[in-house]
Amino acid sequence: MERKKVLRLPRLRRYAVVAVNVLVVTLLLSALATQVVVADSHDEGESVFGQTCAACHTIGGGALVGPDLEGVTDRREGAWLKIQIQSPSVHQEQNDPISVANREEFGLPMPDLGLTDQQVDAVLAYLGTGEVAPSTLPGLFIPTLAAGVLTIVALTIFALRLGRKRVEIRP
Repeated sequence: MERKKVLRLPRLRRYAVVAVNVLVVTLLLSALATQVVVADSHDEGESVFGQTCAACHTIGGGALVGPDLEGVTDRREGAWLKIQIQSPSVHQEQNDPISVANREEFGLPMPDLGLTDQQVDAVLAYLGTGEVAPSTLPGLFIPTLAAGVLTIVALTIFALRLGRKRVEIRP
């Protein structure tokens, strides 16, 4: 009789402990990456813009998913911009002509980003400076990508080690 290899309970526990540890480390790295220390409103505005806005907008770099925001504080009123940044769904529900035109031009509405009043004011202060935003990846892109890749690799290894089966071919 042929002995079948059975995954013993201690080995299973070891794999489970490794998988849980990888998951915890990934979550901790992700949490640490999201903590941003800001010095003043301008720096905070630049930071918030880079993390939440730069994926869709540029300042002087042309349109991406959304419009270029160069000079937007000169073209639009502050109150309108504050609502558009904080909860654009309000403008969409009211069929605001600018919001409707942007939705038609770019094909999708701007999502509600869940920014606080302080963050919105900081972004408006940053937009009002007229500085051109650097065309870099959003601040959390690299840490989030690394955490995702690490998690996928760990789970794949875990699944491969647990999922080994022998197939018998009978004549």
